[in-house]
Amino acid sequence: MTNTFQCEGGCGREIKDFPRRKTRFCRSCIGTVNGQDRAKVEKARASMKKRMQDPAFKAEHIRRTSEGLRARLASDPDEAARRREAGRALGKSGLGHAAQGAGSEPRIRVGRMQTERYLGWCPMHLRDQYRDLVNKKGVPALEARQIIEQQIAADQAKLTPFERQLKLIREGKATVAPKFKPTTDTGPYTLGGVASGMI
Repeated sequence: MTNTFQCEGGCGREIKDFPRRKTRFCRSCIGTVNGQDRAKVEKARASMKKRMQDPAFKAEHIRRTSEGLRARLASDPDEAARRREAGRALGKSGLGHAAQGAGSEPRIRVGRMQTERYLGWCPMHLRDQYRDLVNKKGVPALEARQIIEQQIAADQAKLTPFERQLKLIREGKATVAPKFKPTTDTGPYTLGGVASGMI
């Protein structure tokens, strides 16, 4: 039968013992202990930064954590209210604006990220036209998008098939066909039947 012992973190939990156990702490307390060890924090930070360089891992991580947070807030109204109040208090404090003034590198980076989030569908050369429609001419955003998408379709229709293929390659959405490699060895001859040694 498995023995139990009391967590040494002071929380009072009874923990099951097993042969490969490395600590005498429960899961919650070991998180606190590791969080206070600067060397472990730095090691974990470096490891996570390295893993976040992979776009697929980063997207999956963001999806999982976002879903978890949404589920938690939906099931715990007290936590949702606490976070709302904390956000309002932080916004009123002005600490973020004071730390990062206008034109600072983080603000520029966030501005570019927001532009891509909202205008990622729009080609770069048509973004100014979209902004003019919305900001200067007062066209609703949905109608402005339809106008720009019609413009994109008209521009696409004018291109030859070769120009369309080149455009896809430039945008990284298509690749150049790989070099032809015969599936069987035809010997020392070219496709025309001439021995390659005579060329």
